[in-house]
Amino acid sequence: MGISITPVLTRLEVDRIHEHSLDLLERVGIDYKTPRALQILENFGCPVDYERTWASLPREVVEWALQQTTRVVKLTARDPDRSVILDGRRPHHTTDSQGTQVIDLESGEIHDSTTEDLSSGLRFADALDLIEIVNVMVSASDLPGNVRILNHYALAFSQTSKHIRSGVHRAEEVPFLVELVKAATGEDYFTPIFSAVDCTVSPLMHDGPMTEACIELAKVEVPIMVYPMPLAGGTSPVTVGGTIVVHNVEFLSGLVLFQLVNPGTPIIYGTGASQLDMQTGRYGGSADGYTMCLGLAEMARFYNLPFNVGGLSTRSHDLDAQYGAEAMTHGLLAYLAGADEIYSMGLLGDAQILSFEKMVADNLLAHQLEAMVKPLNVDEAHLQAELIAKVGIGGHYLKQRETRDFTKQEYVPMWPPADKTILELAREEALEIYHHHEPPPLPSGARSQMETILKEADAAFAL
Repeated sequence: MGISITPVLTRLEVDRIHEHSLDLLERVGIDYKTPRALQILENFGCPVDYERTWASLPREVVEWALQQTTRVVKLTARDPDRSVILDGRRPHHTTDSQGTQVIDLESGEIHDSTTEDLSSGLRFADALDLIEIVNVMVSASDLPGNVRILNHYALAFSQTSKHIRSGVHRAEEVPFLVELVKAATGEDYFTPIFSAVDCTVSPLMHDGPMTEACIELAKVEVPIMVYPMPLAGGTSPVTVGGTIVVHNVEFLSGLVLFQLVNPGTPIIYGTGASQLDMQTGRYGGSADGYTMCLGLAEMARFYNLPFNVGGLSTRSHDLDAQYGAEAMTHGLLAYLAGADEIYSMGLLGDAQILSFEKMVADNLLAHQLEAMVKPLNVDEAHLQAELIAKVGIGGHYLKQRETRDFTKQEYVPMWPPADKTILELAREEALEIYHHHEPPPLPSGARSQMETILKEADAAFAL
């Protein structure tokens, strides 16, 4: 990482937020919505109430859990060369997730997302070089709900060899998911080539079935991004500081549970807090909402955890000036904040509409962001003092060997090229990927094995 921004929280302020979080976890507690979580917590001395599915987390339990975590998290991919290491050295871009609609690349019409659309989105994610973590970006609405999640994962494993991420909604899905991974990797043992998202429910609650699923995933060392989504003014205090506290309490409540299940479970600090527009009631906030996310990033840094920060998403429904302003501003701030993950590429309209052209445009913008923030090389070879002396006063450098050599090695060309626009470049590349990109093949026999597993799951979860 080259340049950075001044932290938005001082160490004293971080300590104050942490202390309030510890107090609230013990004094107010958390509703986990499942007795399975309470059994685990009770075994470690936490007060619980099964009737309310409530637990109190004593300070010493929280502090113990924080000591079990690791700063460096490996996100393994089906292709080992595409695995990602979250170690604070550079950001890694993800696709967006939870979309419900798609813009048809050729007709421009918007329709509800289907299996075919998800397959195309996954192939785009496979093709675009700066997408390194592939969220399941849209729901396949043409699939039955009882096996939709497993089908999402199976499709993702088949359409890209990069690391996959999505939610797992029920504990019963986990054994089938483990078998899908074994088939996709061609191994008889389980390697976590995906990570899961655990979304808490503000204020101070968990989703019971999702929590039960993450308990099972923690047992097999699947990385978990705990992703609270408090809404300032709605499900958390209207103040930025108050929302940070609610968010941090919910995050810690997830971290503690999963460390008690399996100490050392890889945990990623998600920064999903946002704001309620107090004039319209709309989701999504003002400029200080991003400052709130930067404050949460400081909390992750305090806990020595990798963290995920929003970047290239937009409220706009088009690739317009609003998209450009939001994507570049938030993306640049995420880089300067030292994010491990920058979420996210591909969706328009507050993460509802998949646009293949936006996926490409985001990837192009990410390349520009990388060029903006990379460290300057000012060693003797780059300072070129002797060349300056050689050319002297009033000369020029066009014919110098060093100009030719460094241009070939590291010149960053003007972008976009003089005869192109960003939208033209995005459309050309999108059409090329759409019609020609082939995903990395699965091992021999994997596809039929995965189909068999999905049929077994369909029978097991028959509605």
